[in-house]
Amino acid sequence: MSQFTVTFSEIMHRYLYPSSVYESIYDIDFGSLWDDGMRYVFFDVDNTLISYADSDVSIQCMNLFNSIQSIGFEHVMLVSNNSNVDRIQRVASQLKLPAVTFACKPFVFTMRRLGHDHGIQFNQSVFIGDQLLTDVLLANSLGMRSIFVDPIDQSTISFVKQSQYKFQSWLMASFFNV
Repeated sequence: MSQFTVTFSEIMHRYLYPSSVYESIYDIDFGSLWDDGMRYVFFDVDNTLISYADSDVSIQCMNLFNSIQSIGFEHVMLVSNNSNVDRIQRVASQLKLPAVTFACKPFVFTMRRLGHDHGIQFNQSVFIGDQLLTDVLLANSLGMRSIFVDPIDQSTISFVKQSQYKFQSWLMASFFNV
């Protein structure tokens, strides 16, 4: 039994433990990511950049993305599981970024296709999102750096999403002491 527990903990750490944890995207030092050799930055949208209740990005968010793009990253892209193409394209348009909708995270096929189509090196990539079981799992599965940020708003989400966030909080506390 202890052998299973050790193996399970190792698996949890390898696939679900984020490289870094921040309160929000505004706390991340993107210049340091560049200095560390990161050249490709991918963002989740819902509850990472904007809440589920919003459809427009804030001026603060626009300013951050202008700053990120001025650093010189080869690709900055939005990758969302949301199937509402209009919503995600609206955000992408406001930030002047390409976006992928209905990415089916944590399955890797969409990211592998992006990697192939754009010459992306995953070991020089970072994925930023608010969910362990989609964003972090995807990034870690591909050998990307994973950055977990706290969800923006948990008050306007469905019961299912609330349950996911509670489970995620339990995982963070139980396995990662975060």
